[in-house]
Amino acid sequence: MRVYLVKCVLSVIILSVALVSARPASSDAIYFPPDDHEEHSMPVFEQSAASNTGTQTVVGPDGSVQQQNFGSSQSANIASDLSSGQLSATNTQQQSFQSGDKFHSQNAAQGQSASFDTGKQALANANTNTNVVRDGASVREETSGGAGSSIKTAQGSQASQAQTNSESFKEPGKEGSRTTGSAQSQNLGLDGTGSASNANTGSEKIVLADGTVITKSFGSSSSFQTSGNTKASSMAQTFSQSFGG
Repeated sequence: MRVYLVKCVLSVIILSVALVSARPASSDAIYFPPDDHEEHSMPVFEQSAASNTGTQTVVGPDGSVQQQNFGSSQSANIASDLSSGQLSATNTQQQSFQSGDKFHSQNAAQGQSASFDTGKQALANANTNTNVVRDGASVREETSGGAGSSIKTAQGSQASQAQTNSESFKEPGKEGSRTTGSAQSQNLGLDGTGSASNANTGSEKIVLADGTVITKSFGSSSSFQTSGNTKASSMAQTFSQSFGG
């Protein structure tokens, strides 16, 4: 009985020595830097988004039908320290009216966006519009669209814009179409350099009931540049017209 008791005591001593020797030395410890150390610091972004849509239909006692549809959305992604971010928004609208042989519809859409970062800011926008009117045998359709953007950096700024318009019509005695377009751009450097340009175009065609065709077209452009003591500018214009059967 005593022999067994000695064996148990020796086993406990040997196990205790093994556990102590297995403990890591202080030199073997792994170092974890705090989260606020520079090498571990990262901006936290806050995001948000929202959207909504709607529709409405009204039927009048005379059988006329009026419809409206709309929608919009917004989103944002901003760093908690406001060092950078992006914003955007869109809107759409649709309207139509039908009564007998009369019809009218309007569609429009707009979009805007903005972004900023250290030493840089950017803006952009775009829009489109469509308008259709039918009254018996007369039809008129109009469309337009535009876009613009601007960028600002530590070196300077850039901006551009463009717009287009078109129209077609048909009515008793004549029919035709018209289009116009324009574009502008600008570049400005903080060192005093800069440039700007502008362009416009347009055309028109009308066909009369007797087959007579009238056409017109025009165009113009201009530009300006400056760098140090050097300045340069240019301008051009064109116009043409024809009349025949």
